[in-house]
Amino acid sequence: MGMKNSVRRISVGAAALLGGALLAGTVGAAAASAAEPGAVQFCAQGDYAAYVDIHSVDLGDGTLSPGMLSTVQEPGQCWESDLGSIGPDAPVDVWGIRADGSTFHVGASTVDPGSGTGLGAQGTAANPSLAQW
Repeated sequence: MGMKNSVRRISVGAAALLGGALLAGTVGAAAASAAEPGAVQFCAQGDYAAYVDIHSVDLGDGTLSPGMLSTVQEPGQCWESDLGSIGPDAPVDVWGIRADGSTFHVGASTVDPGSGTGLGAQGTAANPSLAQW
């Protein structure tokens, strides 16, 4: 009897862990579909590593917003940062990294702090493209 109960507890525990892993995978996949207001989200969706360069902008009172660089994201990985929800749109450049370490320009866009912006480096190193959501 004791052995049967132990097996049942292990099975229930394994099912709970598997369910949690599936839920976490779903959340991770959905994260690339929406950026929260005030946030910029960047995903390397192609076959190369990439990063985003968010440029500083004039805030209108003689001061500049801080610019920032994301960390390098490997294919399938995402990065997100809070820009705050007030301020002008900021220009961005997305850069890809080839296997030999050299960089290439994927594309340019702007991020809107008020609504949040998602950016994706897509395609291949030979034919990159930039998606925005």
